[in-house]
Amino acid sequence: MLKRYFPAILLAGLLVAALQPVYFLLMSNLDRVISHERTWEHIRDAFDSGVLETSFHSKNFWITGGDRFTDCYSLGIGLQPGVDAAAAGITASRPVSERHSCDDLKAAAADPTSVTWHRYSRYWHGYRLYGAPLASAFPILVLKLLNLLVLVVLAVFFCSEAAKLIGVAATIGLCAPVLFMSDFVRIWQITPHAISTAVILGGAAIFAAAIRKRAADLVLIVMAAAFGTLFNFVDFLVNPPWMPMLLAFFLVAAGRGAPIALICVATWFSAYGATWVAKWVAAFIVEPSFDIKTDVIDTALFRISGANVKVWHFPLAATAKVFTNAFLSWGMLILLPVLLIFRLPLRRPPLALAWPALIPIVWFEILSNHSQIHAFFVSRSAAAAIGVVAAAALMAARVTDARQIFVAARRWSSRDGFRMREIQ
Repeated sequence: MLKRYFPAILLAGLLVAALQPVYFLLMSNLDRVISHERTWEHIRDAFDSGVLETSFHSKNFWITGGDRFTDCYSLGIGLQPGVDAAAAGITASRPVSERHSCDDLKAAAADPTSVTWHRYSRYWHGYRLYGAPLASAFPILVLKLLNLLVLVVLAVFFCSEAAKLIGVAATIGLCAPVLFMSDFVRIWQITPHAISTAVILGGAAIFAAAIRKRAADLVLIVMAAAFGTLFNFVDFLVNPPWMPMLLAFFLVAAGRGAPIALICVATWFSAYGATWVAKWVAAFIVEPSFDIKTDVIDTALFRISGANVKVWHFPLAATAKVFTNAFLSWGMLILLPVLLIFRLPLRRPPLALAWPALIPIVWFEILSNHSQIHAFFVSRSAAAAIGVVAAAALMAARVTDARQIFVAARRWSSRDGFRMREIQ
């Protein structure tokens, strides 16, 4: 099988390799096109207006109800005074202390020289190509509202392409858990989360369109590599298993088979990993004191099974914690009554359709420590996995049209107690 796909895998590898110097050039020159002074001014204004808040507890939930820790340290990255553009973009220093990152950001905005700066070199921080120029040119609120606009547009695009490929009902099953069992409605408040989710939705939609147009296996494999490397470039280790799961599900749902789906998943993760390794090399080139063992390997080991008061060390502990977080989401107050009303007579989803939902579970277990500590946002991938199972179940029951769902509901609620037949 590998021999058959070798040309596509080789081409995918060349693409990933060719993009690494592009990433380096983009990040090492980003500081040349933004203004630190205007960015700090916009950050100060955001704290004054409540768009940004200090401490661990949010008061303005409508705008600061998400992962504020990530929000604040992402806004401060690359703004250390007195460093050249390459160091600002590649070593990605941020203000740090024992306080909340928003307290550090507010102190740095008042006087960047009065805080301690710490390198955050493990990631590419490619989301800054979008966020940093906007934070420099516009108020922080505008940046967040643009995040919302981008997510809405790409969510509509994703749903449209998914519906064309797998049907409207299956698309509802695929998307509803993410909407109601995760923090999806608040992702726009946090730029790094918004951008990584935008890549997932937009990339998966393009992939679905390519499948529907019967793109060759070579094209799909190269696309998977492109999405994997791009995702690592913008990601903060937030939702890595979500996208390859969607790519695999769309392939098997369209009847392309498990072999090509597995090749695309492996290619996606390979491109993701290779891009990450390239970042560590880039960090060492810019700053030779970058210690790969301390900054990378030791941290990776901690993410896998390090000791932490929030972590349970037994098999499937991470999976249980992440899925529990998804089921305890606010949206279950809406989703559960809807499920009780419609009570669709779903067939058990066949493994041939539903197996991509296992991809996040494998990820949760490998990075058990990280998954448990950050279950709040890692659970998005769990909700998406539930969506894959729901979509597979609807497809197995041959429920393709959303109107069939309403027909089933009317039958269930009829006075004569009519028993719903399987929707064929």
